[in-house]
Amino acid sequence: MATFIEQGLGFADTAPIIIESTEVVAATRAEVWAVICDHERWPEWFANLTAVRSTSTPATGVGSTREVKLSGGFTFQEEFIAWEEPTVWAFTGTEGPPPFRSLVERITLVELDADRTEVTYRMAIEPRRGFGLFLKAVRGGIATNLSKALRSLGDATAARRTEGS
Repeated sequence: MATFIEQGLGFADTAPIIIESTEVVAATRAEVWAVICDHERWPEWFANLTAVRSTSTPATGVGSTREVKLSGGFTFQEEFIAWEEPTVWAFTGTEGPPPFRSLVERITLVELDADRTEVTYRMAIEPRRGFGLFLKAVRGGIATNLSKALRSLGDATAARRTEGS
């Protein structure tokens, strides 16, 4: 695992590599926010994640941390840099696989109407020297995975609504 150069929220708009996906979820913004904040259950809807766990108390809010494990054995350590309930959520990577020098991921939620929320997931990456072409080559696959995850987020949100009734 490599130590990352931690970044602020503005990096999400200025990084050398930006990968983004947007989907409309048939749920209220509060319902979507609740699913996003439930770290441990992310593997239920975000393919390639095998485990997510909070590593701080409190588990939510700016400054809180978590660990994310991906299939293939990759692990990321993350620290939240934005937590504006229920509209913006973002973290900077603090440690992870060697291709990354810096990483910021940001989710924004826009209420379209009473039952639909636009969810945008943005990954902002600065690669380490020698990994730029690799990360640019795999960006299409990452974008596809983000789109699938956001569609599954909609399914997870609907399932939780059913669990609660």
